[in-house]
Amino acid sequence: MANITDNDKYVLNAMFNPTYPLDFDKETATDTTDAENQSKIFIYHSSGSLIFFKKLEEEGVKLAEQNQISEAIERFDQAITLDPNQPSAYNNRAQAYQLQNRIDDAMNDLNKAIQLASAGTHYQKTLSMALTQRGVLHRVLQNEKESLDDFTQAAELGSNFAKQQVLLSNPFAAACNQMLSKMLKQTACRT
Repeated sequence: MANITDNDKYVLNAMFNPTYPLDFDKETATDTTDAENQSKIFIYHSSGSLIFFKKLEEEGVKLAEQNQISEAIERFDQAITLDPNQPSAYNNRAQAYQLQNRIDDAMNDLNKAIQLASAGTHYQKTLSMALTQRGVLHRVLQNEKESLDDFTQAAELGSNFAKQQVLLSNPFAAACNQMLSKMLKQTACRT
């Protein structure tokens, strides 16, 4: 079994303990070759970048919840600059844009989030949320076919809200739901 160096321990700790201080000192890694150091530094930077990316996103969400929308968008912008291939930042920024009534900007970000999230199965939750948001925007814009398409895809990915929207858009299902609801109310009144 290979000897684990202090540098190896540091990298593993940084990956598995994200709250560990991230002040990497390349000079301390004297017991490994330059090639090994470079690969470990890459792993460290990837891990550190992901942690910082998530922190920026969390700050953006908190700012949006506090109705500090412009500041939230700035955090999402920073996250996108740090890693332009993460669909969640585009999805989050789209929500902030919607709060500012910037529909075109929101639609552009949702399209980008959907494009990026469609590339891998590990982004299914983000894909579902972005499709649901875009479905709502299409409905606002009175693009009913596009709205239903997005809701249908999001429903297939597990979005309960999207499932409800698909059911509500089906006139036969809506009529059945109304009759069932009416029957349940009448039964409840009798008991």
